[in-house]
Order: sequence, then C-alpha cells, then structure tokens
Amino acid sequence: MRQAKQTLKELMAGLAVWGGFVFVILMIVSRHRLAVACGLLVGIGTAVWLIWHMYHHLDIALDLGEKHAARHIQVSSVKRFLVMAVVLAAAMMEYRYIHPIGTVLGMFGVKISAFMQPKIHRIMTSQNRQKKADESKAHRQNVSGDAQG
Repeated sequence: MRQAKQTLKELMAGLAVWGGFVFVILMIVSRHRLAVACGLLVGIGTAVWLIWHMYHHLDIALDLGEKHAARHIQVSSVKRFLVMAVVLAAAMMEYRYIHPIGTVLGMFGVKISAFMQPKIHRIMTSQNRQKKADESKAHRQNVSGDAQG
C-alpha cells in the first residue's frame, strides 16, 4: 500500500509537470487564452480525479475475491469513462468558457504522467536518499557534539 501511495504521488507530480508545460504552450499559441486555460484546468482536475479513482478502486479490488475484483474493476472503468465523456460533452457545449482542446489535453495528462512516472520515481527517490543522508549526517554530528559537551 505504501508503494501505491508513492506511485500516486509520482503520477500527480507528472500531471503537474504536464499541466504546466501545456499551459505555457497554450498561452503562446491560443487566441482564446481564458477559455483554453479554464478547459485545461477542468481537464487536469478530471485527470487528478481519474488517477485517484484508479488508485482507490484498485485498492478495494485487491481485498475482493478474483471474480468480484474483476467485476469491480470493470464497473470502475466504465464509471471513469462516463465521467470523461460527461466532462468532454460539457466542454463542447460551453466552449466559450471551457475550451475542449484544453480539456482533452488536460485529461491526456493521465497517459503522459504514466509515461513520466519512472523518471519522476528516480528523481524523487534520489532526493529522498539525499535528504536521509543529510539527516543522518546531522544526527551523527549532534550525537558526537553531545558526547563531547
């Protein structure tokens, strides 16, 4: 479960990187900046929910029997698909305020963050190792300082 939470954090970090990258590009090339930015925000928000939903329901499925787990995963997948369809339909109906291009690019972040996850994992684990090494060094210095004083 701890590893799944770490993967969830890494996917969310990848989604944030993707969102920032797409935001900059869309602000450069778009004429309808506010609508595209709102669409991207809606798409990224949907992507966050989709990733969390997958995490949550895979955790539930692991506690079920094989037959019930397969059914639970299928139903959860259909729910996610319906949410994506409703969000995209809303963006298409309200394109003056929530541009569908931004929405699609935001939701596409689920896929991009999955591709980026191994690289983000290496970055986050190397930072954690460095942080632990620094804490260990500081602790050893404090202990040796206390022993002398």
